[in-house]
Amino acid sequence: MPSILVTCYSRTGKTKILAESIGKGAKEVDGIDVDVLAFNRVSASDLVRYDGIILGSPVYFGGVAAELKEFIDDTTFVRGKLVGKVGAAFTTAGDRTGGKETAILSIVQAMLIHGMIVVGDPISPEANNDEHNGGHYGLAADGQLTENDLRQAEHFGRYVATVVSRMC
Repeated sequence: MPSILVTCYSRTGKTKILAESIGKGAKEVDGIDVDVLAFNRVSASDLVRYDGIILGSPVYFGGVAAELKEFIDDTTFVRGKLVGKVGAAFTTAGDRTGGKETAILSIVQAMLIHGMIVVGDPISPEANNDEHNGGHYGLAADGQLTENDLRQAEHFGRYVATVVSRMC
């Protein structure tokens, strides 16, 4: 059965809440096994067992948290073993201009270096809020999480799981 890992570094818990919503949406797709695991329970070598990998981080100074960067750096030991797997990224920030896209792109860059097939966050036909209707490069939320953010996260999870399902 195809499988997806959703994990993130989360200092305050906000990014973790978004991860759980992504996982909830992914679990709605039949035939996909989804693990939403705490960041400290995952090693770079664990990534090899999954068909889809969704990584997240809060934004710090326009980039990912140092803890996630260290995790990404550790993936050099699995180089060549992630080729063809589906990858996606998400982030949270304190404000609207907090560097969400640059943080997502740094995660995506690592996935592309590994030869992964990266999917973004397409415009959701379900979203009524024009202000948060698809993040293009990956899922992003800022400020306090809203119900719209959590719905978009579920949509993102379903979308990534659908892509994984089609690929496997």
